[in-house]
Amino acid sequence: MNSDKVLIVVLLVIGIVVLSNLAMFAMVRGSRGMKFDWFKDMRGSLSQPFKSEDDSLDELRQRVGELEKSDEKDEE
Repeated sequence: MNSDKVLIVVLLVIGIVVLSNLAMFAMVRGSRGMKFDWFKDMRGSLSQPFKSEDDSLDELRQRVGELEKSDEKDEE
């Protein structure tokens, strides 16, 4: 195996690990220069993954209820 290629791969892996750790540290510390709104959005979407679907189904349920009530009034 070529030792030059192994060295490049090892350096790339170390670089990726260091950069990812620096990014996570900046997120945890709440770095003022960097905005991590997507991190908060992701946390919200992971805690409630079906919220948008639930909201649309609730709206549909309300409309069906209104239609059923109007049908009952029309029959009387």
